Amino acid sequence: MASEHGPARGAPRVLHVCDSIIGGTGSYLAELLTPQAKLYGPAQLMLLMPRQHIPDLEPRLIDSGISLIYFHRPNRLLGMVMLFFAYLACLRRYRPDIVHAHSFGAGVCTRIVPWFRRHRLVFCPHGWAFNMPVSAWIRSAITLVERILAMRVDRILLISQHERQSAEQAGMPVRKLVTIPNAIATEPPPVAAVSWQDTRIKLLFVGRFDRQKGLDLLLDAIRPLGAKYSVRVVGRQVVGNGVDLGEPLDFVDFVGWRDRDEVSAEMKAADAVIVPSRWEGFGLVAIEAMRLGRPVIASDAGGLNDILDHGRYGFSFPAGDVQALRILLANLDKDQLPSFGEIGRKRFLAEYSADRMVSQVDDVYRDLMTK
Repeated sequence: MASEHGPARGAPRVLHVCDSIIGGTGSYLAELLTPQAKLYGPAQLMLLMPRQHIPDLEPRLIDSGISLIYFHRPNRLLGMVMLFFAYLACLRRYRPDIVHAHSFGAGVCTRIVPWFRRHRLVFCPHGWAFNMPVSAWIRSAITLVERILAMRVDRILLISQHERQSAEQAGMPVRKLVTIPNAIATEPPPVAAVSWQDTRIKLLFVGRFDRQKGLDLLLDAIRPLGAKYSVRVVGRQVVGNGVDLGEPLDFVDFVGWRDRDEVSAEMKAADAVIVPSRWEGFGLVAIEAMRLGRPVIASDAGGLNDILDHGRYGFSFPAGDVQALRILLANLDKDQLPSFGEIGRKRFLAEYSADRMVSQVDDVYRDLMTK
């Protein structure tokens, strides 16, 4: 453990690199870096991130004392160029022992540096880009790029068993793969539930309004079920990547973007949380709900299927299948929900605590530093 006067003995100097901190990746970084600051000492940690995403930083990450380094990201493509040069500057200035890259863009920029490197390189895809619903030739091209870049990394951390299976099927070197499921702190934020008075089933959606998260599928499926449901939607439209949400429904309330404490307050007021994603590397919203004892209704996309284990720990339906979701919602019994909430919470406590995740990532770092 780090002391108040300096880093812990033998603590690695770690540079985290990300091309976006919005959504699940940002939550992951808060859950990982905040305890790492206590474990290693904040002076040992740096985070390179987009300046445009400063408003999305969690307060606890800001307060952790780690060095926050920014690059300009006017758009995704130009942002990657700016990230690459900012990354080179960080290597020269900070001389990290470990570089930990998060998501596709940061993974590319950190792995294409052409000369000999002294640091160890760890990459976490947070959802493989080749698992997105794209054309066959684009998927093949992305898979080839990832296979080539995998040769330039020391370890690849996978946040779900689904991600590992995808990596193996894509031909990634198995000796470099380490599965460390995503996780969050055992104790939720100490906030009170928001007011939500309704005798119907109170159903909560949390996420971006883009194709991946499937809000349009939910609204289509639940359209004829307003007599049974009151729906709240937490999130916002994604510029350039939104979806058509159809005609407004009088039983669906859009409440805007919320920080993680506010999301917990919304979840505490809900009867159930729904995650209708078309694809998903993990599914952080699901375990946030399970931590609070709220039952989860989710598609079987990617890591969500790992979390719910084919419906053992929640309510599952085939990803993208509006009719199957409508049938599930039409037949859902409100009296069932509390028992599924209890089952989900036990699953969370057994598998998805942040202490375990931090310890396992530390094991990877220390193993690499001995080689």
